[in-house]
Amino acid sequence: MFDPTIFDNIKVALEGAVYDLDFAGEVTVTSRSDQVELAAMAREYTIGCRNAVRKDGNSQSTALFILSAGTADLAGEILDLAESEERTFGCTLRVTFLLNIDRLEQCIEIERILNTIWSYRPRIIQELSFVYNGIVLERPAAYHNTITLDFGRKINEDNIEDLFTIVEHTVQSLRQLERII
Repeated sequence: MFDPTIFDNIKVALEGAVYDLDFAGEVTVTSRSDQVELAAMAREYTIGCRNAVRKDGNSQSTALFILSAGTADLAGEILDLAESEERTFGCTLRVTFLLNIDRLEQCIEIERILNTIWSYRPRIIQELSFVYNGIVLERPAAYHNTITLDFGRKINEDNIEDLFTIVEHTVQSLRQLERII
């Protein structure tokens, strides 16, 4: 029998929290990926969901929970290496929202909404892209906005209770973001 790593334990708790909301009809799970990068011996788990309580049933945005652990974290834990202030073992969790906007000004409103919900804690990174249509002077019809919330720290089993708050805040964010797009 293998001893689960921090990554495995957090992954199970995160997956359970998201699927509980799926079963309750709050979100719809849209994707799931569990990857092991053999060249670097790293892991990444992603679960995506959409708002399921829209009246029209057509959610316009997706949230992704991305949990990752690198070689140093996995090896250090498995080999039972000592932790220090400079070296801790754990996982990184990012929340990413995928949506389309039609005006650049919406980025300001998106940041305001997310800062209000998340109490200015995670760093918010918005990356815009668009499909080039061959006409340089014409403004794109829509921008694809990839919004990443970076918490800037590693998490471990001591933070499992925080996962439920993160999932709740993510669902609230999805609902608020859909009001402006």
